[in-house]
Order: sequence, then C-alpha cells, then structure tokens
Amino acid sequence: MTKGLTQALGMLVFAVAITGCVDAEQANSDGSVSMTHETEQEQSVDPAADASRDARIAELDNQIRTMVGIARADSFDQCRMAAVGKRACGGPEYYIAYSTQETDEKTLQQLIDEYTQLRIEHIQATQEMSTCEVIPEPQLSLENGICRATPLARM
Repeated sequence: MTKGLTQALGMLVFAVAITGCVDAEQANSDGSVSMTHETEQEQSVDPAADASRDARIAELDNQIRTMVGIARADSFDQCRMAAVGKRACGGPEYYIAYSTQETDEKTLQQLIDEYTQLRIEHIQATQEMSTCEVIPEPQLSLENGICRATPLARM
C-alpha cells in the first residue's frame, strides 16, 4: 500500500509541476506550447500616466466639439461627417457633423486622430470592455442652415 501511495503522490507532484510550467507559457490550440512575453501580456500600470492620458482625452474631446461648434453651412456640399474615437469592441465612439465653411478640416482631423490614438491606448492599458453595441453611422443632413448627424432611428 505504501508503494501505491508513493506512486500516486509522485504522479500528483509531476502533474502540479507540469501545470505550473503551462501557467507560465501559453498553450496553442494545436496543443503545442509557446513562450509569451510579459510585455505582450500585461500593460504596465502607471496611475499618473493614466490620469494624464485621461485628462488629454477629455481636453481633446472638448476641443473637437468646440471646433465644430454649430456647423453652419450655406449648402449641403459644405457638410461632412467625422467618426471620433474608438470603442473597446471596435467602431467609433461617436459621429459628429461639421461644416467646411466653419471648420478647418485638417486641424479637426489631427485632433480626432490624436483622440482616437489615446482612446486605443486607454482601452489597451485598462483592458476596457463594452457592451459591443454597434453605433450605426448617422445620416448627414442640412437643416435650417446647420449640418446635422441624424441618427437612423429618427428617420
């Protein structure tokens, strides 16, 4: 009986040792094992950097909305739609209608690009999750001289 117990204990120790090795490695779907790098698996946590990034995201969002302001236009040809930001499951955070009569497109796009890049970094750093709802692109319209992003549900 002691011999059987010793063999069982030895197998248990071996199984635990193997499991410990697999925990440090990533098993592929084909059963092979490959090493992963901690830098790929885990983002460094830096509260100061997170706070700075979050403050910049809020600042850029405000700048984008302020720059667009009331999107006044003389004709529909002056109306444009921009996708802004990034959602955790993909797609933009929101769409915004603007007027080329009122807004410098190049500067607006630079702000949007920086905002979107910071949102991507935020999502990666915090492993943010979302409900994965699809935000359909609204229809662009010109109403009473103002470019508008009209949600499809309103139409």
